[in-house]
Amino acid sequence: MNYKKMLTGLAAGLLLYVQMGSVLAAVPQDAPKDVKHILGLYYGNGENILIRENKGNLELLYRFKAEDNSFAGANIYPLTKVHFDSYTLVEAGPMSNTEANVRFERDTDGYGISCRVGGHTYSRYFMGQGVGERAKPYRLPEKSAEDWAKLREEAAQAVMPQPLAAGEQARLVDAAALAGVKIDSVYATSDNLFGAPLYATPKLYVAEALIPALTQVQTALAAKGYGLVLWDAYRPWSASKLANLALPEGKKGMLEDPETKGSPHNTGLAVDVSLYDLETGEQVEMSSGFDEPSPRQYASYAGGTSHQRALRSLLRETMEAHGFTGIEMEWWHFEFGGIEKFAHQDIDCR
Repeated sequence: MNYKKMLTGLAAGLLLYVQMGSVLAAVPQDAPKDVKHILGLYYGNGENILIRENKGNLELLYRFKAEDNSFAGANIYPLTKVHFDSYTLVEAGPMSNTEANVRFERDTDGYGISCRVGGHTYSRYFMGQGVGERAKPYRLPEKSAEDWAKLREEAAQAVMPQPLAAGEQARLVDAAALAGVKIDSVYATSDNLFGAPLYATPKLYVAEALIPALTQVQTALAAKGYGLVLWDAYRPWSASKLANLALPEGKKGMLEDPETKGSPHNTGLAVDVSLYDLETGEQVEMSSGFDEPSPRQYASYAGGTSHQRALRSLLRETMEAHGFTGIEMEWWHFEFGGIEKFAHQDIDCR
């Protein structure tokens, strides 16, 4: 008997077991659908509360600062289940010791529509499309085909400001070269906040410098059962101009001003990404949808489920471990290296 070979095999098996245990601990099982249907934002009495799932239990988060968009600094109160949709909240401390009943009311489809805490009732605010959210995906006011034709012509004739062209020009390459990475070019379809495509084809391009880094990200994620989804990458300046023109007055602040700042995507060194499950091939359910203007879009959003928050953290930690920097306002947006030294480009390489 080859004991050395047997011990090597046992060691490899043990290592795999430990690694898998670590992965399972990092990404907990998702919450049942009936629980997810009552998670979310509730408002009333000039206040906002957030109901989330954490390690199999419900928690109530009370936001005491209006500017805390992500609820990351909210007070957290565990809820003890009494029976279906009925819970008890206990607030214990040196200054108070209060117990209150918490009761959820659902609509005929099973979605939570109100939450009563003691003598106060909070109504549900549906934020976006998801298992617990019955709202439709966010869309800007619809434009006619004639309106879009005029906007496209105006964007095509616009000239990128010279200051934005200063700096090193990144060499752009087809993102299809990234083995294992799924390309889901959201702006090449009508399934986005504009309700119309910004790109003529679904091809996406990235700066050549991103290829090794994104390949390393994909490899690291694959070891944990996930793959990278690329929603957007290089964006020609004229596409940014078109997006800005398509935004109604009062909504222009949703994107960078193409005339003054341009978009990091214009350099080719910014990407919008998510995850997919290697076993099923399906995109995972994150804390929010892409381009969803709600508290759920923040990288530190404290709501949702443990499963969603763990997947969001896995994506962020893996991207940042390989040279990318995330932003707080959009959990899906990452930039690579010293992006400020690179020129914005308006090359339609499709």
